Parts: sequence; structure tokens; C-alpha cells
Amino acid sequence: MRAMIFNTVGFICRVVHNVLLRNALTVFVFHDVSDKPSEFMRKYKLSVSPATFDYQIEFIKDNFRIISPDDLLESRIPKKAALITFDDGFRSCFTNAIPILERKHVPCVIFLNMGPIKGEIFWAGLITYLCEKRLDFVEYLRSRVVGKSGRRVLFLLCSEEIVYSYLEEVGQNFSDEVCEFVGGFAREEDIEEAAMKEVVFYGNHLFNHYIPVLMSDERLIRSFVKNREELEKYPNSRNLFSFPFGQPGSCFSERQVGLLIENGAKKVFRSSGTINYDATASYLDRIGLTSYHECSAKIWFEMFRSQLMYFVRKSRYNLLE
Repeated sequence: MRAMIFNTVGFICRVVHNVLLRNALTVFVFHDVSDKPSEFMRKYKLSVSPATFDYQIEFIKDNFRIISPDDLLESRIPKKAALITFDDGFRSCFTNAIPILERKHVPCVIFLNMGPIKGEIFWAGLITYLCEKRLDFVEYLRSRVVGKSGRRVLFLLCSEEIVYSYLEEVGQNFSDEVCEFVGGFAREEDIEEAAMKEVVFYGNHLFNHYIPVLMSDERLIRSFVKNREELEKYPNSRNLFSFPFGQPGSCFSERQVGLLIENGAKKVFRSSGTINYDATASYLDRIGLTSYHECSAKIWFEMFRSQLMYFVRKSRYNLLE
């Protein structure tokens, strides 16, 4: 019964999409492609199995015209365009996803945090680990953000100042624990090897996965430029940027979008899950696919939901005006 409902909804959504997506750009975002996702990946639903990823890419090929980052930058946008992206730089992207994309001749852009690739602790992994595994840190954090938490999840309150002062106080850095919790990042040799592949392009995700809304303008641009300088060592890097955490308002501000564009980002991406009806815009949204989306009906339904969100947000914006 449930399968029949999904298939019916999927068919309706597909018919609707064939009309609504005709002049749109749909950007998909992935993180981890693995049969053995880490605790972090399972907790935040960031993983997809290689078999499901293979199916999803074939689905996108069948229903969209996949473009490269250069097509996007040069405004070569066909009808029903799609772009494939990855965030962070997890090793599974290089070992499992890229071979599938090469076999299918599908281009992608990988938004890299070069800090963890060069050996730094992954900031998003550290703050989520501390908030989930260390009750003393949670108490420490709450004592320093009294009256500021509202409805925000705890790890989005973790400024560098608070975290580093806690680590200094307890005398630990939790590197091994965070690495096991999050899973492996690509190595520099992985980045160098993939840079020579025709289907792979690199974009900027800050030097580490900090929370932009908690950063000063100077700190944000310094991290952006530092990461860009690392990426410029590779011939496939492009001036594209995706915000860490990706959610407007709670993770970054509209003003910061403009700030990054002023400092060289040609396109800026968020991840709030809507379709882009102006494919030439400098500020674009993305839709995440995970292991949940293992059949066409679920993917079509995700697309339908994303379009509904787009129109709801547009209506609210018009009402505010």
C-alpha cells in the first residue's frame, strides 16, 4: 500500500516537474558515499550507499541535462539543467563517488575544506562530538550563551572562542575521538590525483567548517582567502563557494553572501532545499539526496517538496514587501 502511494505521488510529481523544471536549475548536494557510514553521517543523514548513489546519478541523467561548473559560470544553461555537488571532502567521495561519475561521464564540483585535508581537526565534527558526547562541555557552553540559544541546536552556538577556551581548560583536543566519530577525509594525494580528472572540479567551503554567522567579517574572509589560495594550486579549481552548514539565517547571513561575492566568489550556494528558477543568479540553492532517496518516487517527491518550499518562501517574501 505504501509503495503504491509513493508510486502514485511520484507519477503526479513527475508530470508537474516536467513543466515547472523546464527553465530551472536543480543543484544536488551529497556528502558521504559509503556502505559503512560513520556515526556522524548516520546521525545527520549525510550518507548514501554507492549502489543508491549510482541509481540517483542515473535518475538525474535520465530526467535532467547535467552541466559542469564551467557551463554554470559561462551561463550555458540548457532546459531542465542540473548540477552535481559535494561538500567537505570526505575520502569516500574520492574512492566511491568519483569512479561512478567517471564511468557515467558526469561532472561535479567538490566544495573542499582544505584544513581537515591538511590535518586539522574537522570543526563540524568537533563541535557535534562535544555537544553529543561531553556533558561537561554542554554545561560549559550553556553557561556562556545564556539567553542566546532560542531554538537553535546547540552546536550552532559553538564559537571558536568558547570551544578553544574549553579545550584549554580540560587539556584535551579529542582528535582521535572526532576522527572515529566523523570518518576519514581525503588526503592531499587524493586531491592531487582527482584534480587531473575531467569530471572533477573544486570549489571553496572555507578552510575549515566553521559557522559563518559566528565569525567576524575579517575572520570569514581570511578563511575564505586562505582556502582559495590552497585550491588555486589545482588546475580544476573554480571561484565557487558553498556555505558550511548551508542554512540561511541560522548559519550565515544575507550580508555575508554579498561580502563573499565582493571578495571574488562567482557563485554562492546554500543548502535549504529549493529549485533555482533564475539559473543565472549569483546565489543558488541545493537539494540534498541521501540513502532515503533510493527510488524514483522518493526523489520526485523530494523535488515536489522543494518546489512547494520555494513558492511558500516567495509568497512570504511578497507579503513582507
